[in-house]
Amino acid sequence: MKLLHKDIEKDNAGQVTLMPEEAEDMWHTYNLLQIGDSLMASTIRKVQTESSTGSVGSSRVRTTLCVCVDTIDFDSQACQLRVKGTNIQENR
Repeated sequence: MKLLHKDIEKDNAGQVTLMPEEAEDMWHTYNLLQIGDSLMASTIRKVQTESSTGSVGSSRVRTTLCVCVDTIDFDSQACQLRVKGTNIQENR
């Protein structure tokens, strides 16, 4: 895992920016996260638009989600990290 940015204060509050490089890095991230932390990640969403004539078009939009962590789950078979929480920042 690559540490891109670190801003830690004396009371252990702060933020880090990490870039996973291997599947095992998700396990380390799982051990770093706690309930109540904020997690920011980039994702792609499919947006469907309907015109006045009734035709439906879709496009893929990259957005950044900032989630307040409620539950954390790690799938060891797929090396995937699943985080459940509420979005705390408004997106366009």
